[in-house]
Amino acid sequence: MTTARPFSLDLEATSYSYVERANHVLVKLVGEYLDRAARAPLVLDVGCGCGGNARAIRERSPDAKLHGIEPNARAAELAREVCDVVHHGTTETWVKKHEAQSYDVVVLADVLEHIADPVAFLRQLAADPAVRDAHWVISVPNYAVWYNRIRTLFGIFEYTWSGLYDRTHLRFYTRHSVQRLLTECGFEIIEDRCSPSLVQSAAPLLRRFFEKEVSEGNHLALGESSAYRVYEKTIEPLERAACQVWPELLGFQIVTVAKLAKGGA
Repeated sequence: MTTARPFSLDLEATSYSYVERANHVLVKLVGEYLDRAARAPLVLDVGCGCGGNARAIRERSPDAKLHGIEPNARAAELAREVCDVVHHGTTETWVKKHEAQSYDVVVLADVLEHIADPVAFLRQLAADPAVRDAHWVISVPNYAVWYNRIRTLFGIFEYTWSGLYDRTHLRFYTRHSVQRLLTECGFEIIEDRCSPSLVQSAAPLLRRFFEKEVSEGNHLALGESSAYRVYEKTIEPLERAACQVWPELLGFQIVTVAKLAKGGA
């Protein structure tokens, strides 16, 4: 039987399948903590992808220096258009090669759900002196979001190319469980917020309008579209406000700010 597109769990079908855009809740939090820096702030964007968040951080904080870590070669190439430095590889290879510096903010945007052993991952990264005094801004998809509760009730689960059911997700989190993970790894939780889920729930359908651009290597097509620009200026702020009322149910991503406790990691 032939299909219109490859099976989602066929990881060899495409090298990079994401349609990226900035997480404005995360970017706002990053900007708030960068504003506190006494010098030109330094950001480490772990798993920076094509630089969707980095571009928004650059626009929000033009004086910041942005360093990225990205294992996918194509994504790292695109991220270099906005980041000052991009390490093509993993955090393990970055730890061995990076120059001694002190980062103000560490960004982990939708990374932990891809990690088989998140405790070891966080402890290893946090042990590096360059990040020990940083504020960590961490986002994870919220498995308890309303539309997943409905799908689970009806016994529906199928991996997709991106989003909550991303074919490469190995771990699933709620607001409580991600805080428990960070606490167990030696972090203190400072605050958290959530990104909106109402329009996001239609992401699998909306993605179809950008399949051609993604196949041609333009993974930022959604964020650059005029329709999305209208949405982020007019509708998304209302969504963000509504979702804060009940983040465990209405939030698509839980965005947590944490800092290593004394003696942590």
